Amino acid sequence: MPGIFVTGTDTEVGKTYVSRLLLAGLRARGLQFGVMKPVSAGGQEDAIALMAASSIEDPIDLVNPVALNEPLSPNLAAERAGATIGLEEILSAFTILSERHDRLLVEGAGGILVPLSDQLSMADLASQLDLPVLIVSRPALGTINHTLLTIEACKSRNLPLLGIVYSHSSIPVGDASETESPGIISRLSGVPSLGILPHITDPEPDLELAETHLDLATIIKAV
Repeated sequence: MPGIFVTGTDTEVGKTYVSRLLLAGLRARGLQFGVMKPVSAGGQEDAIALMAASSIEDPIDLVNPVALNEPLSPNLAAERAGATIGLEEILSAFTILSERHDRLLVEGAGGILVPLSDQLSMADLASQLDLPVLIVSRPALGTINHTLLTIEACKSRNLPLLGIVYSHSSIPVGDASETESPGIISRLSGVPSLGILPHITDPEPDLELAETHLDLATIIKAV
């Protein structure tokens, strides 16, 4: 199944914004994607935003089959809700969406090792879906360690890596770590940078921003 699995080096790094921007850029190039947010914790806003960006009309229960109320790690949110997260429901929804769409963009929750249960992590789900992984990271102090750890976790599980998009999810401070870290990470890991997005105040995806700041050509070749 062609598509992309979007993960982050942490929570609140801009996964949903990058996903929406990517969907806008790819739609402008003639590629239509279905979307999926397999697990949400704290509301379905991200899933709804992805659906709006892709202009699809799939049922929300397929797009976001596991929706938990509390904004916690999925395993803890599920435990507190008296629920258990298994792969069967998610994979069933993924199969149906795969039959409806030629390509899927799947956005994970948090980072790649976020637990879904004591036995399952987001990496296990990514492995089952078998989509190339796009990492969303911050271009800021500390990002080298966070991003290399995410890359190592993916490589150790044989997850295919598409590349890294850096998103200024907070206001830049203007130090060298913001400008130099992406190049250092690519040099050390061999994983390419596919874009560095400026800090934005308008949450709506901007097609010009996608065309200017994302390596859409490389992404299209992978999907």
